[in-house]
Amino acid sequence: MITDIISLIFILPGAFLVFSAAVGTARFNSTLARVHAVTKPQTTGLVLMITGTIIRVTTADDFGVHEKGDIGMMVLLVLFALMTSPVTAQRVGRIARREGLYGGEEQLSRNDRPASYHPRRMNPKG
Repeated sequence: MITDIISLIFILPGAFLVFSAAVGTARFNSTLARVHAVTKPQTTGLVLMITGTIIRVTTADDFGVHEKGDIGMMVLLVLFALMTSPVTAQRVGRIARREGLYGGEEQLSRNDRPASYHPRRMNPKG
C-alpha cells in the first residue's frame, strides 16, 4: 500500500509533464519553443514515470527473474533518452538558426534573428 502511494507520487507528475510536453509541441509557434517543450519536460516526465514503475515492480509480491529484465530495459530506456534528447535539441536548434525557421518577424527578438554573416555564404572571390 505504501509503495503504491510512493510510486503514484512519481508517476502522476511524470505523466503530467509528458502531457504538457505534447500540448506544448502542438501549441507553440516557433521551432525553438517546440524544441524546448519536447526536450525538458518530456525527459523529466519519463524519468519520473520510470522511477515510479521501478518502485512498483520491485515491491510486487511476484517479483522474479522476468521483472529484473524489465527493470534493465527501463534503465536502458532512461539512459538512451538522457543521451539523445540534448543532442537532438542542439541539432534541431542549430538547423533552425541556420535556416531561419523561427517564425514571423513580429515573433523575433533581437537575439532570435538569424545571423547576417555566415562564412559559407560569403563570396570567396570578393
